[in-house]
Amino acid sequence: MKLRTLFLLLCLFSFSTLLSAQTPTPTPTPVPAAKTEAQKELDKRVVEMLDQALGDAGALKLSQNRAVVYALAGDLYWQFDEKRARELFRMSAGEIVTFNIETDKEKKESEDPYANVFDFYSDIRSEILPLIAKHDADLALEALTQTRPAKLAEAMAKAAQPNTKESGMFEFNPDRYRVQAELALEQRFALQAAEQNPDKAIKLIKDSLAKGISWNVTPLLHKLHEKDPKKALSLADDVVARIVDTDLTKKLEDMNAAARFLQDATNPNASQTPDKKKFRFTDTQLKDIANKLASSYLQATPMSLQMSMSMTQVMTSLEKFVPERIPALKAKQTEAMKNMPPEFARMQQQQKIWNPNSTPEEILANWPKYNEMEKASANYSLVSKISQIEDDARAKKLIDQIPDEKTKEQVREQYESARIGRSSKEGKLDEAKKLISNLTKKKTQIQKLVALAIQYHKKGTDKDKETATGLMKDAKALTSEYPEDEDELNDLMEIVKGYAIVNPDDSFRLFEPVIDQINDFLQASAILSKYNKRNRNFKKSELIMRVNGSTWDGLLLFRYIRQMQMMGKADLNRMALLTDRFARGDARTIVKLFVVQGFLQDDKKSDSDDNSGSGGMTFTIEGD
Repeated sequence: MKLRTLFLLLCLFSFSTLLSAQTPTPTPTPVPAAKTEAQKELDKRVVEMLDQALGDAGALKLSQNRAVVYALAGDLYWQFDEKRARELFRMSAGEIVTFNIETDKEKKESEDPYANVFDFYSDIRSEILPLIAKHDADLALEALTQTRPAKLAEAMAKAAQPNTKESGMFEFNPDRYRVQAELALEQRFALQAAEQNPDKAIKLIKDSLAKGISWNVTPLLHKLHEKDPKKALSLADDVVARIVDTDLTKKLEDMNAAARFLQDATNPNASQTPDKKKFRFTDTQLKDIANKLASSYLQATPMSLQMSMSMTQVMTSLEKFVPERIPALKAKQTEAMKNMPPEFARMQQQQKIWNPNSTPEEILANWPKYNEMEKASANYSLVSKISQIEDDARAKKLIDQIPDEKTKEQVREQYESARIGRSSKEGKLDEAKKLISNLTKKKTQIQKLVALAIQYHKKGTDKDKETATGLMKDAKALTSEYPEDEDELNDLMEIVKGYAIVNPDDSFRLFEPVIDQINDFLQASAILSKYNKRNRNFKKSELIMRVNGSTWDGLLLFRYIRQMQMMGKADLNRMALLTDRFARGDARTIVKLFVVQGFLQDDKKSDSDDNSGSGGMTFTIEGD
């Protein structure tokens, strides 16, 4: 039971991190120049593919899938027919309402006590509404209210009131995080709705802030700061005033948001290069936040587990802005620890390991204190933190200090991979090519060779294209055209991605046999799902669709969407024919939409994805 409790709390911590990393507000698409006859023919082909997908949507069993199809089609139709796009967005909202009703019914009928516990990880509504907001934020705000589940509305009303009692020591309450996510969406949409009118933006954001504090207000302030720095700072004053006027001892969600503002401002792992275009709270504002937090911690009697965890996490930031209050805070912390269960000390260790403000030096210094579970977490954290370091001497010194040899090699490989990425981004392609030869993992070599080949090819000269062809040849030599397992298939699809840019004919030739493997895999997975009620990829034997293309365990179909998008960019007509080779109707429908999306995608966004060197399938709909 204790392990389950720790797991749930760690899930909460992970989810709160996800909430703080919302995708920035997308910039409006520029008005295209006059189109050629060839472009008009391609547009006609795009509309045909969209109509085919919409025609197939009626055969889908799941309301959530129809909602995804209508939303994606509306997004893609926008540049051709705004009126129809809005109609599709409204149809999508209607399907979400149906989905909410069906979900409530399923919960009431289910005998599984853990059914839908982690629904906030796969909330289709939070994926679809930002897609609408990209084009019509007022419509998105309307849909936000229309599609809000009754229980979420109740949770929001309850959250607006002071906490009447402390939560149980280890109580898992996902409603808090659903409310935070809802407020974050509302604030984002408010800013998008008023993007051309800063005064309206301020009013809308103030109205949203009146319902609660969200750490996602920071990217909104960044956006407003780009248009009017003075008004952004004025709004920041209102945010700080809202924090100061709130009883944080009774509003733990607001306390966590305030702590995040302070942590982000003092993160030692963030870039130290000043960016005048980027919003930041003033030192005076941060000091006010720090004083409010310190007062709240000191007033809490008794101090709850959640509040003690919050204080531990933000202590380093408090030391910078209110050093005079640190002795009292540490005394309070010592007193609180006496009443905490033994498990709390271990949770604090985990929290420190994953704290975004913790440094690799601090993690390594505490290594002897860690148990096996904490060492495993520390290993992952070190990989992430050290790979971001740009000081080679510091990074190599840290790597040499890692006690675990396996982790040491993993960190070294990731760091070298990050160095290659930085070199190629800076245009130092020859240096990047040399660094690739020092890598030891075949998978990483292939990824980096492909990414570098794409960069050389896009330089455009005959010599650079010749170099790109040579790099692809080197990468292909490390793979098999007839993969016998998952790893070999992933490597081959990395080659397909590179050839989609360097030589599309080879890309199509290598991909065609893979479609048959994907068909077999999907059908087998669908059959097996019938015997697993908790399967998250199929429901009623139908593939569960997502706006962002992800699935719970990474189905092959969605893992390789980026490659299919890139081939569609190279030759839409040829890729359109290949989409018809997917045997299942649900797969054909969603693949057509994603291929069209890739074709219409901004080239600069595509370049960013192609050069990332990521081994997994990563792409976003929202910012395209």
